[in-house]
Amino acid sequence: MMEGSMDWTEDSSLATRILEDIGKELELGQEAYLAKLVHVSELVYCLTRSFYNRYDPLPPNPQETMLFAVGIGLEQVLLRPHKKPASGELDGIHWSADWLDYNEGLTELKTTRLSAKKGPDELPQTWIKQILAYLKATGHREISLAILFLMGNYGPPFPTLRVYKGKANDVEIQANWNWLQARKEIYLEHIEKREPPQQFQWNEDWECQNCRYLIVCQAKESIRLIKEKKEVST
Repeated sequence: MMEGSMDWTEDSSLATRILEDIGKELELGQEAYLAKLVHVSELVYCLTRSFYNRYDPLPPNPQETMLFAVGIGLEQVLLRPHKKPASGELDGIHWSADWLDYNEGLTELKTTRLSAKKGPDELPQTWIKQILAYLKATGHREISLAILFLMGNYGPPFPTLRVYKGKANDVEIQANWNWLQARKEIYLEHIEKREPPQQFQWNEDWECQNCRYLIVCQAKESIRLIKEKKEVST
């Protein structure tokens, strides 16, 4: 059998166009999302980023685009036959959770680049805060968390899907809700002033990785430190 060969040339311009088209598809649901103020996800994650996403958005970078696309694609394929709407508003906070009807229980679906070796106690705190908010809003005390580990355990086979059952008590659920309410007040104050929350103050450290607003925050932080230094010296 004769072996063939092909000449390959990377087409970065086509890759860019594909990413742009994916980005446009992801933007389709943004109008309805932004019409409601505020969302659990806005409060759980970086407040500075949430503000920019709402009032001064930049296009998502390639890493964000692909991760969002994978998550949404998985949700549509896996949940479409089973998904029931689960959304609402409580104390001025809007929420929208994934829902599977296998056992009529509350279920949340996540995708991550974390290793599948990570156990439930090593999950991002933002996930836990989001889940506790859904438990508060729905009155549930148990939830199933389905996680697609995109990289498996960084060795084949991958990706890997794992599901964990979680329980929470009233004390931790209410404490988390109080935390969200405090974040909501801060966030709304900045929205009223049309002034973004101070950079690097309202986020987990890992959230800055691949964030489209990182350069903006770094520039503003440099200006802030220069002004602070001048004030001290005068």
